[in-house]
Amino acid sequence: MWWNYLSAIVFLLQLFDLGQGIVNPSNQTASTVIFMLPAKDIGPDVWKAGVDCLDSFAQIFFYRKPVERFTRAYNLMLAHAFNLSSPADQIQEGFSKRINEAATDPGEPHRQELFQMRVVSDHKVREKTKNMGELILTDNYVIVVDSVERLLGLMSRYISKMRSWNPGARFLVLFHNPGVRNRPWHVASQIFNELMSSFYVHRVALLYANSSTNYNLLVNDYYSNVDCRILNVQSLGQCHDGQLYPSPSAVHASMLDYVSGFSPRNCTFFVCASISAPFVEADCIVGLEMRILGFMKNRLSFDVNQTCSWESRGEMDSAGNWNGLLGKVTDNECDFIIGGHYPDNEVADFFWGSDTYLQDAHTWYVKLAERRPAWQAMVGIFEPFTWLGFILILVISWLFWFALVTVLPEPKYYQQLSLTAINALAVSISIAIQERPVCEATRVFFMALTLYGLNVVATYTSKMIATFQDPGYLQQVDELTEVLAAGIPYGGHEENRDWFENEDDMWIFNGYNTSPEFIPQTENLKAVKHGHRCILSNRMYTMQSALADDLYAFPHNVFSSPLQMIMKAGFPFLFEINSIIRLMRDVGIFHKIDADFRYNNTYLNRINKMRPHFADTAIVLTTEHLKGPFGILVVGVFCAALTFLGELMTRHWRCQLVTQRSRQRKKRRRTRRRIRRKQPKDGHWQRQVQVAPVVRFTPVKRRKVF
Repeated sequence: MWWNYLSAIVFLLQLFDLGQGIVNPSNQTASTVIFMLPAKDIGPDVWKAGVDCLDSFAQIFFYRKPVERFTRAYNLMLAHAFNLSSPADQIQEGFSKRINEAATDPGEPHRQELFQMRVVSDHKVREKTKNMGELILTDNYVIVVDSVERLLGLMSRYISKMRSWNPGARFLVLFHNPGVRNRPWHVASQIFNELMSSFYVHRVALLYANSSTNYNLLVNDYYSNVDCRILNVQSLGQCHDGQLYPSPSAVHASMLDYVSGFSPRNCTFFVCASISAPFVEADCIVGLEMRILGFMKNRLSFDVNQTCSWESRGEMDSAGNWNGLLGKVTDNECDFIIGGHYPDNEVADFFWGSDTYLQDAHTWYVKLAERRPAWQAMVGIFEPFTWLGFILILVISWLFWFALVTVLPEPKYYQQLSLTAINALAVSISIAIQERPVCEATRVFFMALTLYGLNVVATYTSKMIATFQDPGYLQQVDELTEVLAAGIPYGGHEENRDWFENEDDMWIFNGYNTSPEFIPQTENLKAVKHGHRCILSNRMYTMQSALADDLYAFPHNVFSSPLQMIMKAGFPFLFEINSIIRLMRDVGIFHKIDADFRYNNTYLNRINKMRPHFADTAIVLTTEHLKGPFGILVVGVFCAALTFLGELMTRHWRCQLVTQRSRQRKKRRRTRRRIRRKQPKDGHWQRQVQVAPVVRFTPVKRRKVF
């Protein structure tokens, strides 16, 4: 009653301008306002009821299902705000004292959850620090406020600036303001909406004080399996004088119903995809990642509204804003993006990524070397030492053959050096010859040499056929230093440039082109085919391209990147999506998808591409192909000519020796004959050879027939 009288007196003083002498004797403008609360809104019973309600409901709200539990204890972030009005300030102090006592005395029987405690305060501004090592993200937040503005100020200036900031955590807010006790649904809707739109926080529970000791237990039922993505404030019960109403078990059952209803079922998510075959095709329906997304959609029973574009993943500009598809994610136009993306360190600081489901390697693609001329391919069939071995064996066989026919009783006609050389060369190239040895021993060596020649010619012929089909290529550029020396520009996606920002690869980083002409696309790959540029691209994209056989990929991978879905930090169903990905990995679905692409899609497409043009690609021998055999034939003829010339050079000297010896032998024979004729009948029989007379035929003249 006295409170009503006091209010009336203050109102009359202000109405008749009689309060200035009481408030400010110096007659100056006052800058201090004193709020006086009734006795029922202050005192230990009020703040103790708030602490008990906050403690009891926190144990229920922060409870996780066993499948979602970590092996470590959960950590709790307690926001400590200064200059709070009473009794919010007393509730904050009381709960902080109780949670510290629970941390120091973990054996307290009535507590079901133990937490690692952290504290954030608005005493001074804390900027978000970077490059200070990894820190476990906060799992639970407890915030006690007396106004919506104070809550948003704490979130924007202090809580979200912490390194352990986790928008996917569970937020428990106690709101106690005696001036707005009759507007719980309006204030709850405002708090839930601001936390979702400004901080992407979805798991929020609110203890709203509708009296000094009574609280409404409200939750944000935004992702409901009945009315998904519609803001709905749901009540789980009440708390009267520190006791959950109607009972702790009833509130816990309502909480379980809320958690089970918080699911992606019947929800529609907006997916932004980059057109990047084979992960996402241009029709926005087919693709490896589209198949994986479809499998997740069927298992989790949600719908997707996908949009595909040629936009890249996106990078942060100098003003701190994201462009590309990541810019759409920050503007809440997309829930997550796909299309062969992976979150690097810079992206991981602002966004979340799912578990990896595929992996792709990146390398440089340049112009394929020109086809090698067939005559060069014929010469290069074997190594130089192999050719040297063939020639050495031919010379050794020639010398052995000459030695054999000289030692063995072969006719003098077969004992010439030139003839054995010609025969050895002919046998080595599998040419039938008429001048075969007469002696059996020489014939055995001749047959062995013939078999060797057949073996060599068969090997050469098989390699020659393969060389006709694929003569190979000339010197291939397979190092980026050679590309740089040739003056060929190189580049690729803008996000791939960060891989070269280190001391060893700064020369690559400085010359890396990020213009649209270096994005791996069909038109740009045609420019690579003609040698106009060098592009850093992923192997799976070029494998499915029609130009795959016309480009050369460096044998060494520049880097390998895992493929992930990138979403805004705080996406509420990351755990469910990761669970499906792990199950798909365990049962081998990802391996099958990758195998189907590499074998069924890539190789069969190449076979189908070759079949219509099989007749056009038939090999027609030309003079270009015959340069190799003609070259070998010219070498053989040249060797034979040298052998003949050598024989002619030495033949005249040998012939003089032979003629002198033959003359001496004829003189000796003549003298012997004369001696025998002078002594006819010496008691020995003489052979008489009858020689048939020579009959000469004269040709008959041809008659002329008229």
